[in-house]
Amino acid sequence: MEFDPSSATFMKALYVISVTDTLKWEQKMKFYSKWGWTEDDVLLAFRRSPLFMSFSEKIISSKMDFYVNTMGCQPSDVVGCPDVLTYSLEKRIIPRCSVIRLLQLEGLIAKEDVSILTILQKSEKWFLERFVIKYQEQVPELLTSYKEKISLAKIGLGLDERGGVKQV
Repeated sequence: MEFDPSSATFMKALYVISVTDTLKWEQKMKFYSKWGWTEDDVLLAFRRSPLFMSFSEKIISSKMDFYVNTMGCQPSDVVGCPDVLTYSLEKRIIPRCSVIRLLQLEGLIAKEDVSILTILQKSEKWFLERFVIKYQEQVPELLTSYKEKISLAKIGLGLDERGGVKQV
């Protein structure tokens, strides 16, 4: 699979392969195909971030649903940065996306100016400086909402508690 045996990624891949039997691997391949991923997509994502293959389908489904149906990402976009599947929905994904969505609604950033998946990969310090502290004067509730991990639903952005779009 083209791993450098001296890399940390190799060790993670080895771990995932050691705890995943053939049947489970095939089930996961079938699961990702439902999101439009090809076998090559899964293998590419696995080479980049093997740990995502160790998560349950339920956990991955909730994250993929959020990325695709709430934030408008394409499933194929996630192939390019599969580590976003390993982040906590409650502690990282929803709080950051809430800040971004609020800034977009306030007209301070345009949707095409940000890549949600890239923003999620950046450090906490980078995110705070670039999106929270920078706009704190224009949108005073940003820091509070981010620190309290307030969801998109709680700040009234048209989403339910699990991150899906509210039915109106």
